Amino acid sequence: MMAHRTGSKQLLRDLNKNIVLNLIAHGKSISRSELARRSGLPGATITHIVNEFISAGLINEVTEGTSGNGRPPLFLQLNAEAGYVIGVVIDVKLQEQRAQIVVCDLSCTIIHSYEKVIGEDWTPYKVVESIAEGIKQCAQEANVPLKRVLGVGVGLAGLIDSHRGICRYSPFFKWKNIELGPALEFLLHIPVRIDNDVNTLTVAERQFGVGRDMTNFLMVVVGRGVGLGVVVGGEIYRGARGGAGEFGHIKVDTREQAPLCHCGRRGCLEAFVSEYALVRAATGIDEESQTDALLQQLITRADAGDAAALKIFTDAGNILGSSLAHLIHLFDPVCIMLGRLPGKNLLLDPMKAAIACSPSLSQREEDPVQMIQSIEDSNTQWLRGAASLIVRELFQPPLYDSQPRILIDDILARTGRTPTRKRR
Repeated sequence: MMAHRTGSKQLLRDLNKNIVLNLIAHGKSISRSELARRSGLPGATITHIVNEFISAGLINEVTEGTSGNGRPPLFLQLNAEAGYVIGVVIDVKLQEQRAQIVVCDLSCTIIHSYEKVIGEDWTPYKVVESIAEGIKQCAQEANVPLKRVLGVGVGLAGLIDSHRGICRYSPFFKWKNIELGPALEFLLHIPVRIDNDVNTLTVAERQFGVGRDMTNFLMVVVGRGVGLGVVVGGEIYRGARGGAGEFGHIKVDTREQAPLCHCGRRGCLEAFVSEYALVRAATGIDEESQTDALLQQLITRADAGDAAALKIFTDAGNILGSSLAHLIHLFDPVCIMLGRLPGKNLLLDPMKAAIACSPSLSQREEDPVQMIQSIEDSNTQWLRGAASLIVRELFQPPLYDSQPRILIDDILARTGRTPTRKRR
């Protein structure tokens, strides 16, 4: 359990800054008087903080309309170009590891993107060097000096200890206990945060998508594997060691001859509903380099009404829906957001039907769990999610001793107004 910061004048100042920054950022534009009213802070405190933010370039004064005496009123807006963040998603396609990299402003708007192909040498230090080179190249092409980058967020599949920046296990690289975050920080000299890639997608939906007003929801993604992001009380739930959300490896078939999962066990959910599982059910082929093409052929057959192809998707959808019903019982979410689904409605319709058939859930007809298919098959939201690992720290209340250095200070320190503090 994280220890709270003890009461002090510095804690009070940090909290006041956080309140003001969030009101300005989330209000789009707001006046000083409205800031004072909504924050409950004295006018003098508002004036001091606002002047500090303006001097550092963190916010701008803008005019909107006119007042009764003809003088336009002044409003405050977040300056999205006061700093930049970088998002990285490590992706795999046909056995080729790639780092998709973007530079974003503080609103997480992508201003430049870059792709770095990682070589055949997957030893940790070689991969870290390759990613660092790609980050530097992306920033250079975007004309953003690294000194203006507040931090780098990295999303990758596997078991990730986000608090320590450690990749506990990577199914693609076959890494175990690699200090990816600290290694990148050493090469780049800027903060680095890493997380499971489905968690980064979930963060993006929580901050910028349909989850902005939801404090309890689940994100489910079905692709090469099955991923789960969990939001409880407005925050991502990662578990004690970063392993929460390994939904794809719950056992749904206990038979000795159950399908083999890529994790080496039999009967995992992933072995029934993932892309390779669908292809294997149709062709008997379990060759990763052929999965994309064979899956598209299977979808085309099902769309054309092929009974055998339709049955594969129906069976997989039933199994996925029954498994999701268990999650609904455990978490009672407002909604389940669905990322990538192979064949989309081919899997979605039987999945919904299976959930509706759950005896206890069938009693919730007046208040059913929403199903929202919110993510298109593009990397944009995944990359914004990775960048959001840094942006969200800018707006988090600075309540805990173990939190990283307050990112507001990184911007304010450029003016010499804020003393340098030690990062974790």
